[in-house]
Amino acid sequence: MARRLRFDRTLFGSILSLSLFGLIMVYSASAVVASSRRGGSPYFFVTRQAEALAGGLLLLALIMTVDYRKWREKPLLIAGLAGSALMLIAVLFQPRINNTHRWLDLGPISLQPSELAKIPVIIFLAHWLDLRREKLDDLGGTLLPAAAVIGGFTALVMIEPDFGTAMIFLIVGTILFFAAGLPLKYFAGAAAAGIPVLVFWMTRADYRVRRIVSFLHPESDPLGDGFQATQSLIAHGSGGLLGSGLGNGRQKLFFLPEPHTDFVFANIGEELGLVGAILTLALFGIVFWRAVVAAKGAPDRYGYYLALGLGSMIFVQALIHASVTLALMPTKGLPLPFVSYGRSFLVTCMIASALLLNISQHRE
Repeated sequence: MARRLRFDRTLFGSILSLSLFGLIMVYSASAVVASSRRGGSPYFFVTRQAEALAGGLLLLALIMTVDYRKWREKPLLIAGLAGSALMLIAVLFQPRINNTHRWLDLGPISLQPSELAKIPVIIFLAHWLDLRREKLDDLGGTLLPAAAVIGGFTALVMIEPDFGTAMIFLIVGTILFFAAGLPLKYFAGAAAAGIPVLVFWMTRADYRVRRIVSFLHPESDPLGDGFQATQSLIAHGSGGLLGSGLGNGRQKLFFLPEPHTDFVFANIGEELGLVGAILTLALFGIVFWRAVVAAKGAPDRYGYYLALGLGSMIFVQALIHASVTLALMPTKGLPLPFVSYGRSFLVTCMIASALLLNISQHRE
């Protein structure tokens, strides 16, 4: 008798809880902004987020029915990578929004290709590490092809520019190669080659230099380059232990920039306090824990790497987002998974969740 497949209910419950919590926080953080900018309707952003969540849950249900090993087949793998690369190139020819090329306008819908590209890149890395597991330290046969894919996508994303998402590609790639057992000398070599390039890129533009300076000393220019960090810290600090109450935050009233996207965690800290912020991060911790459980129980190394990569993508981005709002890192413009407003990223998170849940169904 065939074994009945059962998905990880703890993982699903955590994902659903974060997504529904996200709807609440998007409405709380965006109602005043939407009323001011979007024709007087306070429901503009939350309605669009709810539509994306409904579509994402439907997509999750569909992808869960497809064996995760199907996505590593050569035609699908090449199509995913090529399609993502073409969209990242096409977006560079779109009009700038907030001085960046991040959105691809397709008539009735707009997409953020850098977010969607994360999934095929992680699938490729999981497939490649499994395929080359006996020759992992082969520089020409294993490392350079993988570096070309990671580096190519990272470069395209940085051209937009979107340094935060580029960091996710690099960090997840590093985690997967470390988990695969790549000797540390290769990480040291990559760092030695990459750090000078990073420093050169960071110092080429004045605004990037100012961002680093404002990160180190936000109080030196609280109304200029240090404005975002200063207002975010005020939000967290005024929240105290239990917060000011849901909907009662003041920093979202045109003080905190993008309170429903890049700084939604600061709004959580203000309205729900330290307790609410810790519980939010705890939910992300549960998602990562269950991703690791799914990885360890996967019937093959491809499933192990895929689950670990997807779980790391979600967890690392959550930590970076929270760190930015606490002024522990320079501003990156990264949304909080499942919670921040952003339809492309929410759908990306749902696809990642569907793959994780499918891997959990095959846990041995």
